[in-house]
Amino acid sequence: MRWTQVVRREEVLHDKGIQKEYGPLPAPDKDPADALPAAGWWRRFISGVVDYIITGVLSVLVIGLVASSTVNRLSASLSSWWDMVVTAARTGSYTTAVPSQATIAGVQTLLLLVGAVIVVYTSVFLGTWGATIGHRVAGIRVIKAPLPMSILQRTETAAFKVEKPGWMRAISKGLSWALFTTGGWLFWIVQVVNVFLPLAHRRHQSLTDMFANTLVIRTEDPNK
Repeated sequence: MRWTQVVRREEVLHDKGIQKEYGPLPAPDKDPADALPAAGWWRRFISGVVDYIITGVLSVLVIGLVASSTVNRLSASLSSWWDMVVTAARTGSYTTAVPSQATIAGVQTLLLLVGAVIVVYTSVFLGTWGATIGHRVAGIRVIKAPLPMSILQRTETAAFKVEKPGWMRAISKGLSWALFTTGGWLFWIVQVVNVFLPLAHRRHQSLTDMFANTLVIRTEDPNK
């Protein structure tokens, strides 16, 4: 079937086969993403806050279950390091106020666990439902970014489907989010750029969206 005037973009909502219509296919010099209801920045921000809270709680639970001994050793190492800092400050010598290898190793272990929680949480929800809990709270979801019009016009229907991101894109977003969150101060700076980039990007994409080739749109169906 070839559609010309108005193209229906099919999407499966709750696996019920509900079709949604986003209007005419954009002109050849337009971006197909323009026909989609892009998620506003505040919705994305609220979604991120909710997901950070959830992954934070999950991380605490996981660490308590599998790394309680590491936490105890880290607590002792940090206490010892703080005593060194106080002593160095009193004596005016700062050469000894350096975290021990045990402290550094403990922090790295905990960060790896937090990163793993973020990757699993993001990958499972996006790969399965196309939205995390934060996305659902904010009324948005993640989709596979449509191809440029120059490629779509060569297809038989000259249309695109609104699809979930799929597992590879979900894992890519999870990995990049985990890296930006636990990778250190340089990646924290990148995370700030990642948060505010959708305000300026023509497709309203963040760095993680660009890396995974995804878009974030509003959920139009009230039952979604």
